[in-house]
Amino acid sequence: MLEKVDTTLYCLNCSEETEHKILYLDNEIKTIECQHCHKTSGIDKKELLKLYTLDSVEHILTEPFKLNEIIKKQGPKFLYSFSRRVLSKPYRVMKDIFAILDD
Repeated sequence: MLEKVDTTLYCLNCSEETEHKILYLDNEIKTIECQHCHKTSGIDKKELLKLYTLDSVEHILTEPFKLNEIIKKQGPKFLYSFSRRVLSKPYRVMKDIFAILDD
């Protein structure tokens, strides 16, 4: 899961505290960008997108097994949440990709 956090940190390049954008992928910091000088520390966007894609493929490959377990536990109740998840997933994936590519 991709998450953006805005915070104030000390920038070595600016030599002062400035606003920074921190990008997390699966609860690990991937990039930190100063919003004043735009100096970025961490993985570049292409590498980050590659990691996100690999993580997504792994998730897709394990999903049938997870769905099978949910169906066994929930039975027909599963169908009510399934349609919502199927419709919202493409939106959530696109949102994550745009967050990676966003400057």
